[in-house]
Amino acid sequence: MSRHRLNRHVRAWTAGLLLALALVAAPARADLTGDLWKRGNDAYLRGDYAAAVAAYQQLDRQQIVSAELEFNLGNAYYRQGQLGRAIWSWERALALDPDHEDARYNLAQARKVEETRVHDKIEGAEREPAWVRVVGQLGAATESWLFVACYVAFFIALGLRARARRQAGSDEGEAGHGSAWTALAAILGVCAALAGLLLMGRVAMDRMSSGIVLADQAEVKEGADPNYKTSFQVHAGLRVRLLDRDQDWVRIRLANGLEGWVRDRDVGRL
Repeated sequence: MSRHRLNRHVRAWTAGLLLALALVAAPARADLTGDLWKRGNDAYLRGDYAAAVAAYQQLDRQQIVSAELEFNLGNAYYRQGQLGRAIWSWERALALDPDHEDARYNLAQARKVEETRVHDKIEGAEREPAWVRVVGQLGAATESWLFVACYVAFFIALGLRARARRQAGSDEGEAGHGSAWTALAAILGVCAALAGLLLMGRVAMDRMSSGIVLADQAEVKEGADPNYKTSFQVHAGLRVRLLDRDQDWVRIRLANGLEGWVRDRDVGRL
């Protein structure tokens, strides 16, 4: 299955309409074999996006964890005009593989489409806190290795500084080396502290349950019942925090602090 991606200079969308030529399926870089995977890819290539979604969803229900599966599922959703589900799938692909460039690119293009479709945006609803944006730039594994590397390098620099100081009495030239190791140890100590904060932020972020609004438009109620008053509306693709659940309702919080209840089916968990 050959690999294609939208030319970065092409604009294939207009306000309110998905012209649907922005994204196409990518090949399996993971080792996803079998009839369902082939069936989904073949259906996508012949333009039967409903059949492609059905096949990919079957793989998902079999608890196959793959960034490629989520990526292709997002492409099929997008071709169906299901923007919220497409964004949700690409977000899941990036959660599994933060270095998945195609998923990141497609997600960025879908966000642009989202901006043209929504005209009654809630101020601050899409702006994540600064610390979340910083932590989200790197994957959990990268942040862990960064902390370990800085921590080990810091103590190595301290050891070399101590050795240089011991030798300074017998060799005048070693005094300058001791000062250099002191400066390096200080820099590495700061780096280790910052990497530690980054890792703590990752732990805190991973503990926060979040989701993506799937429905093109969903009413947010004051309580977990359709008879409650509608507080505001949210639109497809919006990332929200998941706070609580009551039967088939879930309480969400926007980035600007607004809270309310929506149908559980209208939000895809990340």
